[in-house]
Amino acid sequence: MDYRITPADRLALPSSYTAQRRQLGFTREDSSRPFAHYFHSEPRPIQEHVRDALTSGPSPADCGYEIDDAVARLAAPGYHRMETGWTRTERGTLVVSCLTNMPDVTADMWDWWFGWHSTDSARYKLWHPRAHLFATIGEDRSGDRTLSDRQRYINNVSYVDEYVGKALTRLAIRFVDPSKAGFAERPGVTHICARVGTSDLPVAGGWLVHQVRPTDHGSEMRSRFFLGHAEVLPVPAQSLSKPLAARVLTSPVGRVMLRPSVSAIGRYRTRDQFGRALLEHCATEMNHLAGFLPDLYAEFRGTP
Repeated sequence: MDYRITPADRLALPSSYTAQRRQLGFTREDSSRPFAHYFHSEPRPIQEHVRDALTSGPSPADCGYEIDDAVARLAAPGYHRMETGWTRTERGTLVVSCLTNMPDVTADMWDWWFGWHSTDSARYKLWHPRAHLFATIGEDRSGDRTLSDRQRYINNVSYVDEYVGKALTRLAIRFVDPSKAGFAERPGVTHICARVGTSDLPVAGGWLVHQVRPTDHGSEMRSRFFLGHAEVLPVPAQSLSKPLAARVLTSPVGRVMLRPSVSAIGRYRTRDQFGRALLEHCATEMNHLAGFLPDLYAEFRGTP
């Protein structure tokens, strides 16, 4: 799967990235927000099958697959050998999978959420109050009410700071059109796809896919992360928090001379223990938000 640079990638890093103070938990100002009654100081417990997977340890290598196989694998009916767990493939890719059962939740609610929360750190903290610090969006499209929920986040860049386990990660999540990635449109189903990198440097080291499909009681999310093979993206220095380093990396000489270092950093940041931490993080945030997403959606759908 290839990533193509978008107009949102070329925009300057939003001013809030450097101006806004990072803080876990909700601030005094947040308490006056119209959605403050959805704030929780602690997330909901993870689902039982996730606890079992965390206890069991990593799965065999042949339970994983590469991002180029994701379309065919997720289109097939039924479930995979590793619906919840983590492993490393023979090619060295760290693969993390997480199944989240979501009563009364629909795919449309998740498309709305990704289009609504990314402009606002307080909204982002609703998702995981013990790990999420900051969020802003490359191109704020919230004021254009002619756009669909999906058009607000697809081909856009979400800049987020969050803890995955004990590691603070500063991410640039570049959402792609799932149909252009090869995912077919199906009633009641959505695919949220993104190229995952760092907001510090023009480096991407992973892909994510969240498939939401209907069940008899609501829906289920099948999350997939494919991590470890880092590459330099040709984005401008103004869109990153370390512009000087970005200019070096994206120069013709830098792209050749520093490629081994970029690859080594990608492997280091996606060590096996990171797979376990990411599984627990994903299971926590998805289950927590799903518990009140239907009410949040009913109350704030249609608001900027």
